[in-house]
This record gives sequence, C-alpha cells and structure tokens, in this order.
Amino acid sequence: MTTTKKTTTKTTKTTKTVKAKSAVSSMKIAVADIDAIARASAGVNALKAEQNAKTRELALWLQNVQNELKKEQDKAKQAALLQQYNAVFAQKRAGIIREYQAKLQIVSDAISKTIADEAKKKGYDIVLAKNIVAFGGIDITADIAKIVK
Repeated sequence: MTTTKKTTTKTTKTTKTVKAKSAVSSMKIAVADIDAIARASAGVNALKAEQNAKTRELALWLQNVQNELKKEQDKAKQAALLQQYNAVFAQKRAGIIREYQAKLQIVSDAISKTIADEAKKKGYDIVLAKNIVAFGGIDITADIAKIVK
C-alpha cells in the first residue's frame, strides 16, 4: 500500500512538473532595457529639464539670500534672518522634491503601462528587465523607446 501511494504521489508530481515546464516553454518572453527607455522618454526628459530649472531658481534665491545676509551688519538680526531663510529653504526644497517624486511616479506608471500594452499587443506573456536576464527573451526596448519619445 505504501509503495502504491508513493508511486501515485511521484507520478502526480512528475505530471505537474511536466505541465509546468510545458507552460513555461510555451510562454513568449520579452526583455526591455528600462534605463534606455527612460532616457528616451519625453516625459522623463521634460521632468529633468523642469527639475534643472527649479534647481537653478533655488540656487539664484540662495545667492540673493547670501547677498542680503552680507548687507546686514547687526549679528543678532543676521542670525535671525539666517534662521528664517533656512526654514524657507527647507520648505522650498521639500516642495521641489515632493513635486518631482509625484511627477516621476506618473511618468514611471505611464512607461510601465506602455510596456504592458505593447507586450500584450505583440503577444508576450512576460516582460523582464534586460539587466536581470543573462540569456533569452526578445528585446522590445527599441519599440518601447519609439513610443515614449
């Protein structure tokens, strides 16, 4: 009885393994270079340009603050102004970072959706990041990069 049960269990496991291997081998797998797609993305490039402009604007503001602090002769007033400007700077910087992260998430979600839509359109079951695949998969990076430009 034990031998029959072991044989049945072993046969069931073998059947499941064969079915799993068969399912995997029939899957169409694509790979995509996410970094290259991001570099090609109009959304990412626009966001970088916007971030650079805000960084320059903040640097100009800091330069004006430094000039104002240099003009103040009274050390107590200068210290109070410095404390006030530090608080304003922290708020401005945090706001810029928050806004950038929110917009970056939107762009990232759009790129992910584009990858998924293109993969479905071409009949791929799975898309993996190219940098984690040593071999195999059909590279759809160029197709996605054209779409997100």
